[in-house]
Amino acid sequence: MGSKTLGGCLTVLVACLVITDGLSLRGAGAEPRCRCIGTEGRRIGKLIARVEMFSPSPHCKDTEIIATLKDSGKEICLDPSAPWVKKVINILSRNQR
Repeated sequence: MGSKTLGGCLTVLVACLVITDGLSLRGAGAEPRCRCIGTEGRRIGKLIARVEMFSPSPHCKDTEIIATLKDSGKEICLDPSAPWVKKVINILSRNQR
């Protein structure tokens, strides 16, 4: 493989990794161990239409918080350790009781 080909392959790989950061695999037809590939920690509260919380299970050891965006309907995985997401988790927990 030439250096240009290798460089092109690496560029495509990095682009794929960046694009999938924070995305949910739910609905992709896959049965992953966890629904989330990566998480989003930035404040996006005003953009969120709905939030779902998934507790750890035999398939995934992590608590997963998936937000659906208002405008696009896109699902984004939120970082459960982010302070603003912790507040959302507390509100969800209170509402489920």
